[in-house]
Order: sequence, then structure tokens, then C-alpha cells
Amino acid sequence: MSSTSGRHSDDEIREALRGAVGDAQFDYDTLVAGTHHRAGRIRRRRAIATGVAVAVLGPALVGGAALVLPEILPGDSGTVAPAGAPESVDATDTPRPDDAAVTSAPVVAEVPWQDGELPQPEGGFEVNDDLPNAWEIPDARPTGVVELDDLGVPKLAMNYPRTVPVSALMTCDPGRADGAEPEAGQSFSFYSDASQDLAIELTVTGWADSVAARDGLLHDSYTLCTWDGVQGEPQEWSGHQGDEDYLLYAAESDRAAAVIRQGDYLVAVTVSEGDEGQNQDVAAEIAAKTAANLAVLDPAHGRD
Repeated sequence: MSSTSGRHSDDEIREALRGAVGDAQFDYDTLVAGTHHRAGRIRRRRAIATGVAVAVLGPALVGGAALVLPEILPGDSGTVAPAGAPESVDATDTPRPDDAAVTSAPVVAEVPWQDGELPQPEGGFEVNDDLPNAWEIPDARPTGVVELDDLGVPKLAMNYPRTVPVSALMTCDPGRADGAEPEAGQSFSFYSDASQDLAIELTVTGWADSVAARDGLLHDSYTLCTWDGVQGEPQEWSGHQGDEDYLLYAAESDRAAAVIRQGDYLVAVTVSEGDEGQNQDVAAEIAAKTAANLAVLDPAHGRD
């Protein structure tokens, strides 16, 4: 049946060719065979294209992807491309924390007048467990002060709230009735047997009201401890004229005291055994550098 149909098709092709070319002489059998050959090539190319589509589309559908295939026909050069792909998102559209803020470590302020280990007395600090400080006072002693370096290790170091605000110049027993006492205290004593060396007392006291305690020194009031003698007006402190937080006293010709209010603290330094000018200069230097160290070491109590 198929051979009969094929012969009819061949005859029809021959008649069509004769009608198109008229009386021209052609090898009609060859033309018909060529027509069949080209038709077979077209069918094979369509079959191959269909197989490619199945090979690409099948896995994509299994994986959940959506693809659009162009019309795959013989002679087409279209490519397979994903459809509905999400638009790329510019990274700058999404707020991000500043890289420097994320990677930078917190800046730690350097203690301005301390370098290296501080010399400690044998046995460390003396404490009174029955009456401890209300808070821990950091060791703010300055380094690089010639007079302190010459004296070396302090002979005494103590953490105790019942500390004389200005050592060697005040009396606390008997003291002022109902006078205020420090809530925390720290004191150091430096001296040597050499006659040419100074004697230095460094005292740091912490107060519930450091302004009132400072005024108490100015007016010999408020604090439990009182001046040994009439102190008079504070001396002029170079660079701090008119600043009530900087008090410089020259109680005697061989003794001077410098007091600085720093936050909740009163920093007091008493120097003796030198001449009047030297005593004042050394006391002022040590007090100022200790106060500056406290501001960094104890920002909670060392700053207003």
C-alpha cells in the first residue's frame, strides 16, 4: 500500500516539474530522488531538535527552573536562555554597617603620666577589711618625676577611707564634730635616710561631695580633719590662677602642699625637706600628673 502511494507521489512530482519547466529536457527521476533526500534530511533535523529540547527542558523542570526555549526549527540559530531571572540587586541598595565601625577596636585612652610597672612596697597595699573603701581607687602615681624616681619604692601604701585629706598638715583626732569623712582613700609615703632627699606624701581621697570637701579646705570647715595651723590664702598656681580646683599652700618654709579636685577626688601632695620653691614645684607637678592619670584610669569617679 505504501509503495503504491509512493509511486503516485512520484508521478505527481514529475507532472508538477513538467508543468513548471515546460518542454525543457530534465532527468525527472534524479530530481524526484533529490526531493525525497532533502525531505528526509528535514525530518531528521526536526527529530534531533526535539531530542535536544527534551534533554534540556526535562532536568530544568525537575529542578524547578523555568526556561523559555525559542522555536527550534531546522536552520534556526537561537539559544536556550533562562526566563524570568530575578533582576540583580545593587549591593549599595542594602544598608550595611560601616566597615570601619565593625572592624575597629574601641580606642583605649593612654594614661598620660605612667610608663611601665609602678614600684610596689614589700607586702603590697595595707587595707582594713572592717572598713573598706566604697570603691576601688586605681594606682595613679605618675612615673618620670625625678624626685619620685629617686625615692623609688614607697615606704607605705594604704587603701583606707579614713585618710587625712592633706597628709602632715591636718589633724583628725580629735576632729571636727560631725565633719565629713572620705568614702575612699589611698595614700603613699616616700622618704629615705639620705639628708638630701625630699619626703613626699601622696594622698587621694574620694568624696560624696568633692566640691564641699574642697571648700572645706579653703574655709577650714566641712571635713572631719582640720588644719594644724592657720593656712591662709592659697598661693598662686602658675597656669591655674583663679581656678578653685587648684590649691597651693606653703604652710612653712620647709613644707608645701598642692591639692587638686579631680571629679570625686581630692589629690593632695605634701613635700618637705627641700627649699620653699622646690617643695611647691614638686608638689604641684606630682599632684597635676596624678590627677590627669585618675581622669583616664577612673572615668566614673575621676571626671565631673
